[in-house]
Amino acid sequence: MNLTAVALLATQPETRVWYRTTDPQFLASALATTHSVVVPSRFYDPASASPPFRTLYLSDHPMVAQFEAQALFGSPTAPGGMVPGPRSAWVVVAARVSLSAIVDLSDVGAQAVLDTSAQELTGDWSGYRQRSGATAVRAPVGTAPTQALGEAIRRDQRGIEGFLFVSARLAYHRNLVVFPDMLRAGSFVAYEWDDPTGNHRRFRIDAANPDGALV
Repeated sequence: MNLTAVALLATQPETRVWYRTTDPQFLASALATTHSVVVPSRFYDPASASPPFRTLYLSDHPMVAQFEAQALFGSPTAPGGMVPGPRSAWVVVAARVSLSAIVDLSDVGAQAVLDTSAQELTGDWSGYRQRSGATAVRAPVGTAPTQALGEAIRRDQRGIEGFLFVSARLAYHRNLVVFPDMLRAGSFVAYEWDDPTGNHRRFRIDAANPDGALV
């Protein structure tokens, strides 16, 4: 993977609706990203990121969001189909996204520029922290290539707001990573819902409120 080639990737806007699965009790904070600074993910390693940064993961379809959150298991294309996870209480949030500069890692042309592939982008990343001198497989360890790529995109001098990538759960769908603290003026991620009392609520992340705020 050629991280220096991130600067060669074309940027594009993104203005569709994306989805995220959450527990109903956390509906008011479904897009919160405070915890993401300390939690490892496919494109972020808190042990190596300097400085640490927040990430928001969204999916292009409600079903994909449920697979990503492990609310669904199995496969919609295999015998036996989909199986609900052990927890039955889940809500899928529809978030309106308006970004002016993202890169598309699901595009094979972009993958060629980075000297990577869909297989590498969707492959093992957690094992880099699970392997050690005491395990049967001892290497590789440290920061996964995808995590290094996420940081390289975040640090790009053009101020990239996020990126698309192939879902590792459903390989014919895409996910979106948003960097809340990189949002430009006019860019936002927002969703709406009705609380238990029937009041209509709206939560928005933008340049002025990268942590998000009720509006």
